[in-house]
Amino acid sequence: MAAVNFWFEFASPYSMISALRLLRALTGRINPFVDSGLPSCQLPDLTNVSIVYRPILLAAVFKASGQLTLPGVQVPAKGKYMFHDVQRTLSLLGCPGFPNRPHTNWPPNTVLAGRMAWMLAQGPSYVCALDRNAREPSTNKLEQGSKVLAEFVWRVFEAEFIGGEDIGSPKVLERLWNVYVARAELGYEMPNGERAVELASMDPVKDGYKSNTQMAIACKLFGAPSFTTDDGDMYWGNDHLLEAVAHHKVRSLLDQPQGYCTKSASI
Repeated sequence: MAAVNFWFEFASPYSMISALRLLRALTGRINPFVDSGLPSCQLPDLTNVSIVYRPILLAAVFKASGQLTLPGVQVPAKGKYMFHDVQRTLSLLGCPGFPNRPHTNWPPNTVLAGRMAWMLAQGPSYVCALDRNAREPSTNKLEQGSKVLAEFVWRVFEAEFIGGEDIGSPKVLERLWNVYVARAELGYEMPNGERAVELASMDPVKDGYKSNTQMAIACKLFGAPSFTTDDGDMYWGNDHLLEAVAHHKVRSLLDQPQGYCTKSASI
């Protein structure tokens, strides 16, 4: 099975679109009219493809790549267009309510949300082992990219951009975890939202989330969303999601001796 890393940041509007498309592809929530239309709206075919969710701290990636600030802040017209474009795309996807300008609390502090997403991406067995104070909780690779993870990631984006909520607030994340993770049928007794916030502050989780960002920098990423393949190639932007997922089918046709990245992220 081919693997595609989905590098995202909760402050990134375009990451939000990719999160919705992946959620729909994983859960089969298809709108035939919309999903067969514009490339930026179409759902990827995930047959024989595993999506590995990798939340990152984009500010660190920007700094490492020589970008001093958010592109949408540095160039006001670009920022205005970005929100207009994302609002338009999400409307075509049947998801109204995205603002035409940033909320006053944007960009939020996304560290806690990123840590919780990283923790959940390791699989329910990892979260439960961590909750039991296991010394070295192991990850179950087959659980990565689960429907529950995809749902939680999307709901955080939804709360932030459409709901205008502060996703840096533990209370907001506790509620989302309780609704979309703790109550899900995962075959494990998952901790509640309050406990999940506590777990996200533990060293293994903090180190794991930090490691994602370090890997993104090592892979020469410079923005989000980005997608990297298991042979070390990279696709940047929501509009390249389909190509990233289909990469394993066309790799032999590419006239390139190696992928873009100096190294591939371990899957």
